[in-house]
Amino acid sequence: MAFEYAPSGLELFDAHAHYNDHAFDGEREDILPALLSGDLVGIVNAGTNPETNLEVIALAEKYPRCYAVVGIHPEDIDQSADIDAAMSTLERQLNHPKVLAIGEIGLDYHWDEPPRDVQKQWFVYQLELARKTGSRVVIHDRDAHGDVFDILSQFPQVVGVMHSYSGSAEMARQLAARGWYFSFSGVITFKNAARLAEVVPTIPLDRILLETDCPYLAPVPFRGKRNHSGLMEYTARRAAELYGIPADELCRRVIENTRRFYKLDSTGAKT
Repeated sequence: MAFEYAPSGLELFDAHAHYNDHAFDGEREDILPALLSGDLVGIVNAGTNPETNLEVIALAEKYPRCYAVVGIHPEDIDQSADIDAAMSTLERQLNHPKVLAIGEIGLDYHWDEPPRDVQKQWFVYQLELARKTGSRVVIHDRDAHGDVFDILSQFPQVVGVMHSYSGSAEMARQLAARGWYFSFSGVITFKNAARLAEVVPTIPLDRILLETDCPYLAPVPFRGKRNHSGLMEYTARRAAELYGIPADELCRRVIENTRRFYKLDSTGAKT
């Protein structure tokens, strides 16, 4: 069945996606052109390991309004890998005109593996690389708010975005004061996300981004199904409701924020 997508009338920029994921195999070449010919201003695909970093770069090279971020996700750490060689590879990839940041990096304490000390080592090495290169970072933080905040505090020169933010209003306040951004996914539409719904409007409107994290985290009423950028309308409308502003105004501000964070000019070129 051909991919069907009806533009919502809202311009959107998907700040974090995974269109290289196997969930899109066999349909990717239909889905991305359809989305990018509609209301979608751009898509940033996040790599998570050496192989997927190459995949998201390839998508960025193939599609004009697709971009990439490259990094080693905590769940994808190869404990036998040469960490210095891995950092050298990332540093080279950061020179690509469509690679915008280091990510998706961070800590994930939901599982017992890799060990937390190993996750922290790789996180610190990648933040060191960000400091060295002046790169933005895209942070994965799952059940690790305290350690993520403590480690980020060691790198005051580094600015990033908290991907699919799930932390507290106080953590957001402290990070925002240091120039950080916060990206929200379809989770803000979930009925069990009441606490997050209270956090969202406490964050300055010039610091929020919107994302899908597709194929994961589809918004209500599509929760549990394969997500894609065409469903961002539901996340955007919920965010606008939480801020008490029209959806088109929120989307305009979010696009401005996304371009500012990723250092893109109005034409979509890396500055």
